[in-house]
Amino acid sequence: MLHSKKKIWQTMNAIIASPYGLEPVQKDKDYVEAIAIENKILPQITVILNQYHNTHYTQRSWKIILGHWLRRYINVIINRTKTLEQCLQNYNVSGITTFNKNHYTLATTNSYDAIWSFNDSYWNNILTAHLLDFLDIKNISINFINVNHTEESFFFKQSTQPISLSLKKYAVSVYKKANKLSQRLFTKETDAFIINSYLPKEKELKLQLSFGQFPHTWQSSSFSTSTKVNSLLREQLAAQLNNNTQDKLEYIIRALLFQLIPICYLEAFQELDHLTRQQYWPNHPKFIFTSNNFDTDEIFKLWVAKKIEINIPYIVGQHGNNYGTHRYVNPSIEEVTSKKFLTWGWTDGLPQHIPTFILKKTKKIKNTYNPNGGLLLIELPLGHRITTWDNTSEYNEYFLDQIDFVKKLDSTIRENLTIRLHSGYKYQTWDDINRWKEFDQKLNVDTGNRKIDQLVSQSRIIVHSYDSTGILETLALNIPTLAFWQNDFEHLRESAKPYYQLLVDVGIIHFSPTSIAIKINEIWNNIDQWWMQSEIQHARRQFCDRYAKTSHNPEKTIKQILLSEINQ
Repeated sequence: MLHSKKKIWQTMNAIIASPYGLEPVQKDKDYVEAIAIENKILPQITVILNQYHNTHYTQRSWKIILGHWLRRYINVIINRTKTLEQCLQNYNVSGITTFNKNHYTLATTNSYDAIWSFNDSYWNNILTAHLLDFLDIKNISINFINVNHTEESFFFKQSTQPISLSLKKYAVSVYKKANKLSQRLFTKETDAFIINSYLPKEKELKLQLSFGQFPHTWQSSSFSTSTKVNSLLREQLAAQLNNNTQDKLEYIIRALLFQLIPICYLEAFQELDHLTRQQYWPNHPKFIFTSNNFDTDEIFKLWVAKKIEINIPYIVGQHGNNYGTHRYVNPSIEEVTSKKFLTWGWTDGLPQHIPTFILKKTKKIKNTYNPNGGLLLIELPLGHRITTWDNTSEYNEYFLDQIDFVKKLDSTIRENLTIRLHSGYKYQTWDDINRWKEFDQKLNVDTGNRKIDQLVSQSRIIVHSYDSTGILETLALNIPTLAFWQNDFEHLRESAKPYYQLLVDVGIIHFSPTSIAIKINEIWNNIDQWWMQSEIQHARRQFCDRYAKTSHNPEKTIKQILLSEINQ
């Protein structure tokens, strides 16, 4: 139910079905099942797509190209199928109304658009109509309604509106053209290819210079296509995806896969291939290194797939938190497909793991906070609907905890509170600002207009409301830090729990809004005295040595690691 439509739905005679999959045991079970299905299906997809495209990519290459989409797709089908089954089993449903699925395609242009489609209510309604075909529905009428959309993917169309060239946009346009020209003129065939390393830009450019090459700020071209879905082709390929399984869920996942697979991997694959070949990138680079482009950058992924087929080393750096700690990101697609994976200090069972340092914060900076400043509460946005469990229901509990926390702060502290919304809030449907203002009109809610470093520098203590990259950053910089979240250590791997327990034992991490509010009320007037206690600093250092190391000479350290890997 959209909060912005509250006046409409709050008077309706309706029941909201119970959420699915929030219990830790069920999360673990669904995670294991999802990975098992992925491991069964990927080899078959590899064969089918190679035959259709007349290519010879390995399974590793196809995992680089579409592995992130495949994993999300499986999670989504598990969640939607089991949610629907639970609803039909637990409630006396007499009728169902959905859009007419024959008027739409569920396939998006690319994997990025797919992520947003998974959030879309219309898209999910059409998916439900398809899922009903596979479920044993008796004595339930299904009513189909039509909406004025032609049979096409109707999400995230590129705008054809003319773009006004302001001075700033003109400058950016000139820069991009100059950058492309320099790439054409000053790129050698064997230059190392370093793109979005997560190092600060000046250090990334220095790293390139250290390899004796002209430094570039590499970027992929954007990929768009007017190619339409070929329904007959998708039916033919679906028939090749062996579906003799007796497991209903796996049967559904196999049956729908080629209906949902993005156009760029099928009908427009040749266009994608052509655009990939047009990039002014080195043909035979010493190595490829990124910490960002491995997920939704379709051109980069296909280019990498081509290069690993001729044994070019592919190295990936850690992108934020959850790596090495999260129970359901274990291991990630980029960890298992790279030759080496550069972590922020940890290792956890894979030969790819190479411990390095927190790439975003490459040195300790003094005076990064104000001992007499305010309280900064950093918020999580509503997540994408790409988990096996109902993350919207989970987020509702999270938000109630945020309200409860603010309620329990002393009035003086509350007056000095800044609530920093995540930049992703504006793309979701939670209606964050209005919810906070309904609770307290006087609250200072920052919507992302100021840089986070500026807010941190004006604060005496930072509160992270979820297990975030921000925790790693502020701890690494030795900025007074507190954190709280629900469900204790349920989201953590067993190997990570002892290190998080160190922070719990000294009062940095809390598991209830009451506990952390009491701590802040207690230490507010002597933050530095509390933060610099030997036991707190010892716990912080131990945790950072594992998950957020720092480096005073990042270019040299990374260069040594990269050279050692490519010379093996």
